[in-house]
Amino acid sequence: AAMAGSKAAGGAAEAAAPEVDNALVESLVRDFAAKWKGAIEAINQDVLDYFSSFRNGMEILKHTLTQLLLYYTRFQDIIKRSYGRRTPGFQKDVVSTATILVEIKKYSRSY
Repeated sequence: AAMAGSKAAGGAAEAAAPEVDNALVESLVRDFAAKWKGAIEAINQDVLDYFSSFRNGMEILKHTLTQLLLYYTRFQDIIKRSYGRRTPGFQKDVVSTATILVEIKKYSRSY
């Protein structure tokens, strides 16, 4: 009977929100908020510098920025699942995906 109880408890723990290091998550959010625009600009400049074909460069830039957005969206999902209905103190520093998309569109028009 004890074994069945621990299995049930283990199953419940697996369904629970992921545990995160609050200080680390806050640090990542604030660091991203401070640097993301400059990083996208640097990626764009690297693509311009390293790829002479604008068409190839555009495809590489599009795929790279799409991947960045996918990873950031996953990060936001982890935050939402970890904090649930509680609003973390750093919530105001979380950059919205809509804001990032607007910036990405600026670079996709530059080609």
